[in-house]
Amino acid sequence: MRALQSLNGLWDYRVGRGMWAARAVPFSSLPVGESECRLVFDREVKGERAFLIFEGITYAADVVLNGEELGHMLPYCEYRFDVTGIIRDAGNELTVRLRDIDPVFGPSEGWENYGGIIRPVWLMCTAEDRITDVVWRAELSEDLSVASCRILTEAVLPTHGAVLRWTLTDPCGRVCAGGPVEGGSASFMLDGPVLWSPDRPALYTLTVSVFAGGREVDRDERRVGIKSFSVRGRRFCLNGEPLFLVGVCRHDLWGGQGHTMTEEQMRRDMTMIKAQGANYVRLVHYPHNRRILELADELGLMVSEEPGLWWSDMKNEVLCRDSLEVLRRTVIRDRSHVSVAFWLAFNECVFTAEYLRDAARVCRENDPTRPVSGANCMSIEMTKQFFTENGFDFYTMHPYADNTGRMWESAEKLNDKPLVFTEWGGYMVWRNDDLFARFIRDMVTMWRNTGDKPVLAGAALWCWADIYEFSRMEPACRDGILCEGLTDIDRKPHSHLPVFRREFSRLYEEPSPEYRLVLSELMKEPAWTPISFESDKESDDRAWRLMEERSREPVTRFFHPKKRERHIRFGPVLQKDGLPSGCLARPAVITEGERFFAVSAEGDVLRILGNVSMPHGYPVGGVYGEKAGAYLLHYADGVTETVPLRNGYEITTAFLRWGPSRLDPVAAAAPRAMTFHYDYDSESYAVNAFDVPLRPVALTGLTVRVSDPAYCLLLYGLAARKGVTAGQSAPADV
Repeated sequence: MRALQSLNGLWDYRVGRGMWAARAVPFSSLPVGESECRLVFDREVKGERAFLIFEGITYAADVVLNGEELGHMLPYCEYRFDVTGIIRDAGNELTVRLRDIDPVFGPSEGWENYGGIIRPVWLMCTAEDRITDVVWRAELSEDLSVASCRILTEAVLPTHGAVLRWTLTDPCGRVCAGGPVEGGSASFMLDGPVLWSPDRPALYTLTVSVFAGGREVDRDERRVGIKSFSVRGRRFCLNGEPLFLVGVCRHDLWGGQGHTMTEEQMRRDMTMIKAQGANYVRLVHYPHNRRILELADELGLMVSEEPGLWWSDMKNEVLCRDSLEVLRRTVIRDRSHVSVAFWLAFNECVFTAEYLRDAARVCRENDPTRPVSGANCMSIEMTKQFFTENGFDFYTMHPYADNTGRMWESAEKLNDKPLVFTEWGGYMVWRNDDLFARFIRDMVTMWRNTGDKPVLAGAALWCWADIYEFSRMEPACRDGILCEGLTDIDRKPHSHLPVFRREFSRLYEEPSPEYRLVLSELMKEPAWTPISFESDKESDDRAWRLMEERSREPVTRFFHPKKRERHIRFGPVLQKDGLPSGCLARPAVITEGERFFAVSAEGDVLRILGNVSMPHGYPVGGVYGEKAGAYLLHYADGVTETVPLRNGYEITTAFLRWGPSRLDPVAAAAPRAMTFHYDYDSESYAVNAFDVPLRPVALTGLTVRVSDPAYCLLLYGLAARKGVTAGQSAPADV
């Protein structure tokens, strides 16, 4: 069976050719140029094959064991060297020569750099018959009831008759499937799989074993999950349901410790992020500790990974070559982790078509199951062209600004596949809780949008925790710390951390706008009897849709595109709570032509609630006194009376907003009955009351006639009153 010996602990360390001193490995240190680490150790584990494993260094290293050159290492990723013929039982001398300033694919310009053997070092011993890799894949049926599972293995089996076998244990610890691996793979169907999600991070245990001579000689055991993560239109779907990626950008850094963290610190980071309502962590900008992926699987956090590029020169062939190799090794290391949502090929680079194609190819050759993109801040036009032409599965953008305009522009133009803000925030919103909340509210609105409106699929806040960075000036940096995180460098919360949690918690809530209804004094008068009237629902729905369409037409008076838009989310609909007696929440709409309403009423006065039009109506449309329609009152004795509806006399517009201004539409013969407001700075509407004298005969019907197609008249309610003479309409000859 395979066995591990930790080579972590005190090593000899020196800078250049200086004096040796003791240093704990793993470690992260400020760059020194060239340094050397040396360890003399005895072999404590046995096996026919021996492998030296480095989980990560920065930024370039050459490895020597017992005088034999093992090879060169690139930053952050795992290397495994076969040292079977070199290792001794005692007195092994291991030397690692590090370079942390001059490597082409090395120190970044975006954060404080740390050299060192930043992650653990191991000696692993195995039998001759051994497993070198296991890949887990699971594809769900459309109804999610069956998982088509596949296990791919790479193994060295020199012994005649050596075989591979696998077992799968469900989240409750019961073996649910198993069998042989033949030809390097095994496929099977799993009924009723327990699906992994951020809400329920269910994990299976996959064990692949080598049997030779009737006994188990090697075993690979890992936790795996089953999920469906797909691109559908402009959204991502997890297990068949649309999902917004609520994310943060996390550096694999902690204060002055650099990349070398304790288990407790890594768990604390991921647990804190989860507690803020996040379901996604963008692991920026380089491969993180493999333990972070295990925690993401366990806690229910989706992640993305990238190779270590930051404003890098993609015309540099060596840099691109090395970054693609780091990307390849990262995909191979982590492709069986259920938490991985997609791969990101770069961060904020002036990309080339060649690099995008090469990165997409590297990802898909090694993991054809996941989407590929890059974290991007180039122009919208360049993004759309290059991402589309070179096979990226979704768009990204970093809409840094002190307002949300860049966000909306990106979502409006990058509209044929999902869009993720792989970064947003920064110093413009840091400790500005109101602006911070505004950004999130607009993103929530984008997520809820339907039809052809701008849609956002996810967002990762820059950034989770403050980091050291000494090349930027205020306001981004203070005392060498990039102060743009939700927490400080020691994970103490900044003021906007609870804002993040609160505002994103509204993603899946029904919209609950601030609503205010204001009734005029005439609506508080007693002795009015509501009159019910019959209305055809199909006609109502058709007219309502036409009214909405016309009301969203730009206001030609304004030149600025944002001023021309009418921001209509709810429309002229009253909330049912506090609704006046006999009043409809959604009014009947009368468009060009006429509609008849059967009524039954007696009294001296008929009160008609509405007398407003969407969107046309004085003073924003039409001429004062212009006739727009009429009410026809039908009596039981066959008499029909006609009452004109004229701009500024009997009707006005329903809108109380006009571009940047509030509006006061006044009807001389139809005073204000009520106003109602949604999110006061967004939508406000008026309802007028028109009192018409009645003949001393029962009223049997009301016809509303519209003579101009620009008008959509609204009717909220009818009421009658006895013993009062109604105020008269304005003179007919105006």
